[in-house]
Amino acid sequence: MKKIVALLLAAMMIVCCCSALAEETKPLAGRTLKIALSPNFMYFETVSEDDPNAYEGLDIDIIAKLSEMLGFDYEIVPMDFASLIGSLQTGNADFVISGLSYSDERAQVVDFSMTYCTTDVGCVVPVDSDIQTTSDLIGKVVCCSAGTTYETLLTAMDVNLKTFNGQAAVGTAVAEGTDNVAAGVTSINGSKKLANTVLDTEGNPMLRYFMLEGEGTADSYNIAFTKGSELTAIFDEAIQAMIDSGELAEMIQYWLY
Repeated sequence: MKKIVALLLAAMMIVCCCSALAEETKPLAGRTLKIALSPNFMYFETVSEDDPNAYEGLDIDIIAKLSEMLGFDYEIVPMDFASLIGSLQTGNADFVISGLSYSDERAQVVDFSMTYCTTDVGCVVPVDSDIQTTSDLIGKVVCCSAGTTYETLLTAMDVNLKTFNGQAAVGTAVAEGTDNVAAGVTSINGSKKLANTVLDTEGNPMLRYFMLEGEGTADSYNIAFTKGSELTAIFDEAIQAMIDSGELAEMIQYWLY
């Protein structure tokens, strides 16, 4: 009998130790984090086509995997893209993942994770436009989504910049020629999506796209945190593990290619 009791106690100690070890490998277990994102970036985060109360895209899958790896629960807080950085500064979010790119200006007020994805930059134009290359944009009215690094890119070019709220609005502005807009700039993946989905009443494409060329025409995406946040190092380790395992590459392949 004593042996049985001893064995049971030993088994309980093993279970307890294993549970403690599992918790140690999930440094954010028991925490609930607020995640700010703008659900207007095709393939990265949009409202689900099957459920208007859910989101889908590369960033959404990354959030789910990080939650599993690190042990945290989360609440998604949707907002305009231009409000994302401010949400960290005001304490209304613990981190931002929303197709967000590093910039020196942003880095003055928030911290960034390592890069988790890199894509080219694309341009959409009406199907009958004579714009074929990056140089053809000179002197034209070109738009992008407000608050994105595309504003910086276009400001450095000899174009007339217009901004709209979200990627879909950019596509609509180009298709309809709103405010004399001749072209719109977004990710290459988003450009492809717009070219395939912005249709006329007969179902014909209204837009075509091409890849921008030149300095600054590649997007690198990062997660943003409040200045000095302990989350930055924790997330970097998890992102690196996803890269090393090949799982992140599989997600990128699924959503973007």
